[in-house]
Amino acid sequence: MYGTFVVGIVFCVGVGGISGQLVRVQLQRDTERRVDLCDRDSECVPSIQYCNTATESPSKLKKCGYMQDIVEGVCCPASNNNVPNKRKRQTSNDSDESDLDKALDRASPEPIKPFPEDPSCGINSKTTSSIMNVQSTTASDWPWMAVFLETLGYTNFCGGVILNRRFVLTAAHCFKKYTKKDLVIRLGEYDFTMKNETQYIDYRATDIRVHPDYDKATNINDIAIVKLNRPTTYNTFIRPICLPKTNMVVYKKTAIVTGWGQTSFGGEISDILMEVPVPVWDHINCTSAFTQPIFRTNLCAASYNGGKDSCLGDSGGPLLMQRQDGKWTNIGVVSWGIGCAEQGKPGVYTKVTSYLKWIAVNAQDVN
Repeated sequence: MYGTFVVGIVFCVGVGGISGQLVRVQLQRDTERRVDLCDRDSECVPSIQYCNTATESPSKLKKCGYMQDIVEGVCCPASNNNVPNKRKRQTSNDSDESDLDKALDRASPEPIKPFPEDPSCGINSKTTSSIMNVQSTTASDWPWMAVFLETLGYTNFCGGVILNRRFVLTAAHCFKKYTKKDLVIRLGEYDFTMKNETQYIDYRATDIRVHPDYDKATNINDIAIVKLNRPTTYNTFIRPICLPKTNMVVYKKTAIVTGWGQTSFGGEISDILMEVPVPVWDHINCTSAFTQPIFRTNLCAASYNGGKDSCLGDSGGPLLMQRQDGKWTNIGVVSWGIGCAEQGKPGVYTKVTSYLKWIAVNAQDVN
């Protein structure tokens, strides 16, 4: 975290061979791309209606898993594809809704059921006005926080939030290195130096659902959902977060970042869960702050004068905003940044409202 120092929440992944080493990804160019199941000259599309079959027999089209197997599609020759190509979809800034969420409406035979809101979600005793600076929290302040630990050494490398009893929301880039065998998800943690002060519970992952259109080069669609190996039990220290409504006003309002990230850029990660208030920037000011691409599915947040921001080690953690009813909602996922808490360089977040349908599809098989 960064106040008079840095907020520990930007985007951080473990790299290299040193256990627990944290590196905030500063938007490096990465030529690696997602491997499709179709041949090089064809692309997986949601159904045969998107493929011009005048030159290809429908019976010869290879089947494929479209949108991470949400829909069974077909491999259509690229020249015959009536769906906008992936690169064009990724660089479109015309809509706040992700391309996958828009496509889900077309591809699904029935309307997607909204993500059910648990009555206990987003409830604590905090108010936005009570959080003035970078500061440590108390043990029960943010009970929806999750932390990802590498199994070797149990060092934390990313954060997340509890969606329901079985799923945690986090960032896709957290899994560039780590697989489900390499990590533990801890719920109910507060102070790493204290044992059993919150009776935290550790879980293993049975599935890591990275957004199928996540691009490592631009960090577009930097969002993922992790399935726990068993349902959790809610208590004082473990409770789900609420998700925002699509029409929630967030720009120019104060949000809260929470995490165990670095307290200064290049410094030590925090043993205690920290919090810091940050304003959400207008989208145009956000795009003007970077030479790198900023998408409509991103949010920017940090102090306008520097000094308050997310930082390394907080990747995947939440950008929180309080609703009028007092409940907290997760409006953003810590994604990337340039340094930490530098004036004019806010932290960049994945905008959660752009992915509500994708979350609903991927986080409701709770059994």
